[in-house]
Amino acid sequence: MQRSIKIRWGKLQVGILIMLAVAALMWASITGGGTSIFESKATFVCYFKNVNGLVNGSPVWMSGLEVGNVKSLNFDMSDSLRQIRVECKVKSSVWPFITKDARVQLGTIGFLGDKYVELRPGVLGGPPIEEKGVVPTLDVGSAPALFKAGEEAFQEAGSVVSNLDTLLTRMNQGEGTLGLLATDEGLYKHLSALLQNLTALSGDLQQNQERLTSSIERMSNSISDLTEKVNENSGTVGKLVNDPALYDNLAASSARLDSIMTKIDVAEGSMGLLVNDTALYVEMTNLLARANNLIADIEENPGRYLKFSVF
Repeated sequence: MQRSIKIRWGKLQVGILIMLAVAALMWASITGGGTSIFESKATFVCYFKNVNGLVNGSPVWMSGLEVGNVKSLNFDMSDSLRQIRVECKVKSSVWPFITKDARVQLGTIGFLGDKYVELRPGVLGGPPIEEKGVVPTLDVGSAPALFKAGEEAFQEAGSVVSNLDTLLTRMNQGEGTLGLLATDEGLYKHLSALLQNLTALSGDLQQNQERLTSSIERMSNSISDLTEKVNENSGTVGKLVNDPALYDNLAASSARLDSIMTKIDVAEGSMGLLVNDTALYVEMTNLLARANNLIADIEENPGRYLKFSVF
């Protein structure tokens, strides 16, 4: 009888041990995530306005690796942006990456929509936060807001496609400027003619440019030849530039002319009297008047002055 009781008690101990092991494994699977339950961990806190289905035990990822899990979620209501307090446990080995400039945000796994906390590490070597310190949230917008924005974008895209379809329909029907451009060949013909004229004009301009260049070259050569002749004291221009005799002759002529003009001004000589004395002018005027009277009298009375006799 005592032996039977001992056997039953031993089975009960084994059952209790198995139940404890299963419970430990379940707790580890829920709270430990992809990390070891025997590894040292540290805790940080973050706040979200809406966790969108994040639950206890959700993984914490950093740079694509699972480094911890969500320990607890509680309402905080500190302000409109910090309504839910999320406490996360991560490996102590990654704690040096959680510095003052580290950030967290919510992510979604695959098409099922399972949530996780994405930890963006700070600058390595910076001052790490204290135990249960707050890591600021990088707000990239909630999923409903993103879906709503996507829906609005699709609606706008549909409107654009509809407007584009209407525009293409009007173009095919030849309505408006674009329609005429798409259906009328007149513009094409005019453009073709314009291109031909422009081609011909370009050719003429090219020829004119060549002729102008040739003319400029000839003029430059002529100027060069003229310069050489001037430098060589050949020709009239060369002598004008280099021979002082012409200058001396011009200076002497100018002096003589100045002397003559001076004499005329002081009424010396015949030219001076003609220019300055009015007596000769008066005599000549009287002489011309008498000559005119004589000629008029001869015309009126020719017999008085001219007598003809045949026999």
